[in-house]
Amino acid sequence: MFSAGIRKPRRSVLICLAITLVSWTSVAWGLIEMQATGQDTLSSGLKIGLALLPAILAPLMAFNFWHGMKVFAAIKRGENEIARWTVTAAELAEFMVSDTARNALRGDNVNDWSPPRQPTASSIEIIFIPDGVLAHDTYFALTTTGLFRFSSVRMLSESLPIIAFQTATTYANRFGTRTTIGELRIPVPRSASAAAARVVAHFERVDARQVIVNPNFYRRRIRIGLIAAPIFAAMAALGFMLGATEDDPNSFSIPTLMFVGGIVFGIAAIILALAAWLMDRARRRKP
Repeated sequence: MFSAGIRKPRRSVLICLAITLVSWTSVAWGLIEMQATGQDTLSSGLKIGLALLPAILAPLMAFNFWHGMKVFAAIKRGENEIARWTVTAAELAEFMVSDTARNALRGDNVNDWSPPRQPTASSIEIIFIPDGVLAHDTYFALTTTGLFRFSSVRMLSESLPIIAFQTATTYANRFGTRTTIGELRIPVPRSASAAAARVVAHFERVDARQVIVNPNFYRRRIRIGLIAAPIFAAMAALGFMLGATEDDPNSFSIPTLMFVGGIVFGIAAIILALAAWLMDRARRRKP
């Protein structure tokens, strides 16, 4: 099942970097074939065409997971913490009974968070920050825009208190994009009722746009995109000019790689800036 949470971001960074390397190798291989034959062939076209999208997206995803590594470390240090509590093994087992019953209803009742399949012998920790939660080993961003977002928050009156966020997750499939409605349920020890009330009150204000959490999150990405785009455009232009002076235009060279890399990463930077601008506008808009 698709999971909106982030687990083991370091491993994800390595996977994205590996995909980037393979994609760029495929693009370079396709260019070599094109220049060797003097024309675009089915083989070279497939090597470039199939690898171009991951060559653009994988570096962006690597950056995202690298940022996730920093977020994990900051949360565990207690930066910007608004609530933290410990769920004992007995309380986790009690929560899982209720959670399993709700999951059985399927549809939008399935919990976005997957607790440990077998209740651990020790306790687990829940940490809330203004724009997210680290539930044991899984981080969820709690914002009103983005691929994973929430639209409401409430307390469920179960034998063990539960904070429930109604969520929406957008992801790509072979037909385009799809948005699913779900629920993120987090257990609350009975001793943490005051902290839980503080968490609910905070995210109610976020949902009402009375509080804009991490206001520089999207603005920073806009700046990165706007700075990176002209840099990569200049690299592409330089590669084009250097390539025009080569004695053998059919040979694969550094200028060719500069030209292609500048175009690909320049487009990625523009996409990043535009997406961040749209997300920033959306989250400031009153519901």
